Amino acid sequence: MEQLLPALLIFSLRICDVSIGTLRMLYAMRGRKYLAAGLGLIESGVFIFAISSALATARQNPWNMVGYAAGFATGTFVGMTLETWIASGTIIARIISKQRCQDLAAALRAAGFGLTAVDGHGQSLQVMLLFVVAPRKRGKEMLKIIADTDPEAFITVDTVGVARGGYIPHLVRPTSVRK
Repeated sequence: MEQLLPALLIFSLRICDVSIGTLRMLYAMRGRKYLAAGLGLIESGVFIFAISSALATARQNPWNMVGYAAGFATGTFVGMTLETWIASGTIIARIISKQRCQDLAAALRAAGFGLTAVDGHGQSLQVMLLFVVAPRKRGKEMLKIIADTDPEAFITVDTVGVARGGYIPHLVRPTSVRK
């Protein structure tokens, strides 16, 4: 037990610093530089404590290395899970509907989603292409509406870096423009 307690501490520290690091990278990619910097400060402090604890007694207690490695793997999983729960950011869905396009557009609009509809030409018939930009937190709701209204619809969903104007102007915080 004497050798497992330090290993469990290192394991816990690694879960914390790797989870924070995962969130830091995601926020940095979304342009949230102050939040990312703050998370980086916390992450590096926890990391330094974890690595120094692991290396200080690595030869005497190999469980510390196991705790370090297992904490890294678990921290990656925990960080990704936390980010999914937070669901920050914006998504764009491109929906191609062959037969239920008007019903689908009406259902999405009734649920408060802004959309743009464009007529298109598919492989063998006319289709409608719907573009929906929405908060990521509403992604599952949007997909359920689509599945319930037109189970045959073709859908792609991607993360949006910047979205401004249009039906949902509150999606982007005002930022200074660099020239």
